[in-house]
Amino acid sequence: MRKLTLALCAAAAGTCFLSTPVPAQNRGEVILFSQIGFRGQTFVISGERQTVRVPWAVRSARVASGEQWELCSRTRFRGPCNRLSRNVANVRWAVASARPTAIMLPEPGGGESLRGMSAEFFPRPSDGRGRVISCASGAAACAADSARAFCRSRGWNGAGYHRQETVGGRNFLADLLCTRAAF
Repeated sequence: MRKLTLALCAAAAGTCFLSTPVPAQNRGEVILFSQIGFRGQTFVISGERQTVRVPWAVRSARVASGEQWELCSRTRFRGPCNRLSRNVANVRWAVASARPTAIMLPEPGGGESLRGMSAEFFPRPSDGRGRVISCASGAAACAADSARAFCRSRGWNGAGYHRQETVGGRNFLADLLCTRAAF
């Protein structure tokens, strides 16, 4: 039942308020704690959130190895903001917005990305099934549609740049730049 509750919370809003036990740390999320030493109630934030309502002062926080987050005391990433690049066991922060910043995230299927504040670059876009096919025919318009769809599935507005790579007679998306601006 607890797994179902966590999945529903994450799917609904990208945030979830839980009591102990501590949820597993996943890439692309930060876990906030109501007590020092990673104890007490937890609040999980997945991805960029312009507004979050943490019902208590954050006393400790966890991030996945290699990730960096910006946690701001006001909505829409207004400050003061705290940069989090490692677990912190004893802080006192108010958090009203949060976002990952310039981090390397492995993607399911072996790909990886470089994420900044307003764009994310995927050298070899992949999903849970492996590399993303751009277009069976290799047509540019079809590949552009595939690039846009991939970026939107990752929460971006559009694809600013993409290429196709042919491997074993199949065309895959490559060097894809997903952005906030729609192209």
